[in-house]
Amino acid sequence: MILKGLPGSMVGTHYHVGTVHGYTMRGHWRYLEHDWIAKPGTYIYEPAGEAHTLVINEDSPEPMMTLFVVGGGLIYLDKAVNGAFAAYEDGFTLLELTRKYYREAKLDAKKLDSLIR
Repeated sequence: MILKGLPGSMVGTHYHVGTVHGYTMRGHWRYLEHDWIAKPGTYIYEPAGEAHTLVINEDSPEPMMTLFVVGGGLIYLDKAVNGAFAAYEDGFTLLELTRKYYREAKLDAKKLDSLIR
């Protein structure tokens, strides 16, 4: 998936049930739990099970755009330290959200479904 976001935005604390590979194409972002900053050209690898909070730096010179190859779902937590389960997200839940958007926007969901094997 390609994640895009504006400077100052964040993705809630979560962890992955599988591994993640990421390649930053634009902007600057980081995890609150680490001291590195991803910039264009940065590759990252995440082992399964590590909780982190993605933030797009306020001083990023442009919106962030990163390609993530995600193996499995995401478990969202209600807080960063000792957080409890808050939500689950994977390709199936994202597809259903997209179908809902298509319906609300009066778009033809059959076209969306035709893209899926």
